[in-house]
Amino acid sequence: MKRGHDVSQSEPTGFSKSLRDVRAGRLTWLWLLVGFVLLPFTIVQTMIPLAAWLAPIFLLRFARTARRASVALTMIFLAEAIGNWIALRGGGDVGNIYMAVFGLILFSPFRGLVSTLPYAADRLLGSRLDEKTRALVFPLAYVTVDWLMTLLPVVNSTASFVYSQYDSLALMQIVSITGMWGITFLIGWGASTVNALWERGFDCRPVRGVVIPFVAVLIAVVLFGSIRLNFAAPSSPTVMAATVTIDHAVYQRAISPPFNWATFYRSTDDERGAVRPQLKATVDQMLERSESALRAGAKIVGWQEASAQVLEEDRQQTLDRASDLARRYDAYMQVEVSVFTRASTHHYYRNQSILIDNTGQILATYEKTYPVIPGEAYVSIPGPGKLPVANTPYGRMGTAICNDFHFPALARQAGRNDVDIMMAPYNDSIPFGQQDAVVAIFRAIENGYSMVKATGNGPSMITDYQGRILGRQNYGDGGGVMLATVPTHGVVTIYSRIGDLFAYFCVAGSIFLAIWAFVRKHPEVAPIQ
Repeated sequence: MKRGHDVSQSEPTGFSKSLRDVRAGRLTWLWLLVGFVLLPFTIVQTMIPLAAWLAPIFLLRFARTARRASVALTMIFLAEAIGNWIALRGGGDVGNIYMAVFGLILFSPFRGLVSTLPYAADRLLGSRLDEKTRALVFPLAYVTVDWLMTLLPVVNSTASFVYSQYDSLALMQIVSITGMWGITFLIGWGASTVNALWERGFDCRPVRGVVIPFVAVLIAVVLFGSIRLNFAAPSSPTVMAATVTIDHAVYQRAISPPFNWATFYRSTDDERGAVRPQLKATVDQMLERSESALRAGAKIVGWQEASAQVLEEDRQQTLDRASDLARRYDAYMQVEVSVFTRASTHHYYRNQSILIDNTGQILATYEKTYPVIPGEAYVSIPGPGKLPVANTPYGRMGTAICNDFHFPALARQAGRNDVDIMMAPYNDSIPFGQQDAVVAIFRAIENGYSMVKATGNGPSMITDYQGRILGRQNYGDGGGVMLATVPTHGVVTIYSRIGDLFAYFCVAGSIFLAIWAFVRKHPEVAPIQ
């Protein structure tokens, strides 16, 4: 034995070693339990901002300390899938079997699978890298997975934990440079940094090279956001804007028998005549409420998604009535019409957002690019994916519809075209109301436009381009009309010009580290404590 080496003081043996191993094993499973309990509060509804930072810390701790990688990753998959399922609670309450099957049975396992990949990358590559490099594996993989999901129409950015950070405007300002991926990276980096500390008994000295860069960047990000909010706040003239929503009972009567979504694509003249009165009631109410907003001084009016239900042959008459209203009150209107055409297949429904100027002229007609899968996509005719822009005395106006805002690349068209005010008609369903509100704000900050978001079954909001809420109204309140002033000029953001460049760097970084881990000589890695 080497001089000075005391077995009793270094490594426990016998019973004491077994006891230590049992305790360590139990604690490992405790970290999984804590992470699992936090997961449902990171996405979709009942989002708690701190939970999104804590959950990956504990799950990553479990992934690193579990003895078998296969067991660790399987359990994290189950935790993520069940956590998603819990977060989507109420998804079947929309009365749509497609939503229930897709959301709760198919979506949750898929999100669980892809959410496990960053933990797999850390577990499988980490032992081949030094501490400083290993700290980047998890956040780079986190961004890669989150970004790839936005490329899939079925998944998009729904259930991204980034949206849980809605209450920190200072932190959110970084998305004007990096897009949402900057926050994804920070949360992932935070998890790997804390785990590096944890493995060293929370002694900062051995891992200064890991901790200091993360803390410095986090402080810089929050400082940047604070400066932007306080020294670059909107200062342009404002205009009175209004959101208009439909009464839920009127909407429900419109799509009740004799109307039938499944067969109406081949409707006869008699069948269309039978439903005309109940559809017309939606148009009448939206026009009445719009006139109320215009009388109150609104110069921009936005309708919620799926508000005016019209037959194709009645569409022009509806637009003529809206145009007359805009002309009489010298105002601009964004009207949202659900148009029921005749077709040989189930794709017969057009979801349209139409911009009308103060002379009654139609400036642009936009059709929803990404109908919600599977229900809406089954009957809807998707648009070509080009966001319109219209010049007005109140700045450049644009529009997109609800689910479209879950696709950052599509919304970025508005930023590239220097849109000042974005008209954002929504019609939420359980359980997406809270998250959809946050998604729209993220897109506004990313692209430098203010937003008029009229929302059915969720909160209507008017915000500026830094995410400040200038007006908010719960669905059903205020007679379906909300007014607030909104800036007439937006700003050019770095993100609107460089797009997902930060995400591309993260993808490239993930690939590089994966290759580097297997071609370089393995370093001496400190044992996990």
